[in-house]
Amino acid sequence: MDRRSFITSSLAAGFGLPLLSQLIARAEAAGTKILRIGYAAPVQTLDPIKTVFGSDIICQGLMYARLMKANADQSEVGPGLAESWVISDDGLTYTFKLREGLKFSDGSALTADDVAFSFSRMRFQKDTAYAAPFQPLVTIEAVDALTVKFTLDRKFPPFLKLCEIWNTGIVSKANVTALGDDAFGTSPTVTSGPFKFVEWKTGDRVVLARNDNYYIPGLPKLDGIEFIFVADVNTGVSMVQAAELEVSMGVPFARMKELAAAGVTVVSEPSSATYDMLINHAAEPFSNLAFRQAVSFGIDRGVINDAVTAGYGTAATSIFSPKLAFFDKGMTLIARDVEKAKALLAQSGMAPSFELLTNAGTTDEDKAAVLIQAQLAEIGITVTVSAVDPGQVWTQLIAGEYQAQLNWWYNETTDPDNAVRWCVWGAGDNKSYYTRYNNDEVNTLIDAAAGEADDAKRQDMYRKIQRICVDEVAQVALYHPTWTSARSPAVTGLVFDLGSQYAAIDAVDITG
Repeated sequence: MDRRSFITSSLAAGFGLPLLSQLIARAEAAGTKILRIGYAAPVQTLDPIKTVFGSDIICQGLMYARLMKANADQSEVGPGLAESWVISDDGLTYTFKLREGLKFSDGSALTADDVAFSFSRMRFQKDTAYAAPFQPLVTIEAVDALTVKFTLDRKFPPFLKLCEIWNTGIVSKANVTALGDDAFGTSPTVTSGPFKFVEWKTGDRVVLARNDNYYIPGLPKLDGIEFIFVADVNTGVSMVQAAELEVSMGVPFARMKELAAAGVTVVSEPSSATYDMLINHAAEPFSNLAFRQAVSFGIDRGVINDAVTAGYGTAATSIFSPKLAFFDKGMTLIARDVEKAKALLAQSGMAPSFELLTNAGTTDEDKAAVLIQAQLAEIGITVTVSAVDPGQVWTQLIAGEYQAQLNWWYNETTDPDNAVRWCVWGAGDNKSYYTRYNNDEVNTLIDAAAGEADDAKRQDMYRKIQRICVDEVAQVALYHPTWTSARSPAVTGLVFDLGSQYAAIDAVDITG
């Protein structure tokens, strides 16, 4: 008997009420306003501290409320579960006051103890996936039922905005403790956000229903959401046209105008994303700087951006998205230089070949991979392109079992601290987005910039970080895309924000 079978049997034998509540929730999810969202990668976990995978992040944003709530462009954060907060004069203590009468989806009280528990798991638990942005946070204390105090070991201006990102979603201490981490990650029977868990059909969909105990009166407007794995984005578009989905995420850029002309509602929204060729610095040939630079000078980012994004994106001059604060506007696009690339390749002494992994079923990646293959062939590098299941691509990335792969990252806020800690902070747990890039000067600048209150000084530090990372080819940044989707015209109020979350999902409606 495997672990999942054991959990199912245990619920049936000894936990009749939770099973009954799930059945009731399934019935509730059969309402008339069900938003079906298609996404080209399957959900892997429903525990917000255990993942940095795109589909998980989006889905969990529907399930767990946070202390703060951001506006659509992520420029500001305001009250969420917390109605107010006070920052000490020295900038080291943040004290949040919760709204009165907060409840989880099962009707149990949501208190400061749950907030402290949630942040402690995220920050200190051994298997937490994304504690990197919260390094200054050293203690979390539930002062009373409605008050929670956070103590930092240094000034850290990004902290307030970070209290809005997905992995700070508030979970029920009682629910996690009763289920244990494994069962909670597959069937979290209690949630704090606008929607509650109903069912996870692994490799297919996560089914959610309206949380009638949500903290904002009268919301959400939807009866439920189904977050559905659709392996091919073109299939997702066809499902919207056939009214089998209300939303298909990640429409190929090349199809946007065609679909709009055919009467399909297509949307391009600003993002904080950077699409990269990620490279493994711990393995040949990318462990060699001259080889990395040869690849960088051998690629024409402008051609790739134009061909892939059809004018919806911008060619990358930096690892930063232009939407982030302190983006270095003085950096220019690296001009393709075939002769320089050939000289660097000869200097490297590396075998002139590598394997490039792509996420199977992703049209835009297929197009970028073909261009990279052709461009690098001109300088003498053979690129073998392998289309792999998205889940497997992610597994190989984390394990370091790859040479290069096409992938993307985004920033949850407009402050670049968590961006650089994600993608180029070699001292972090995720090893610079699993590229194994590690530069002591960059690491030091990242820490210094995070604690600097003077924006001019921060600007200078982030400028240095961006320029070092381009010179050393920490990643091969290709282009900055927008978020694209096809939607039913009956869906109103739906916004996918810079931080890869459905902003104001609680107010989204289906009309007509």
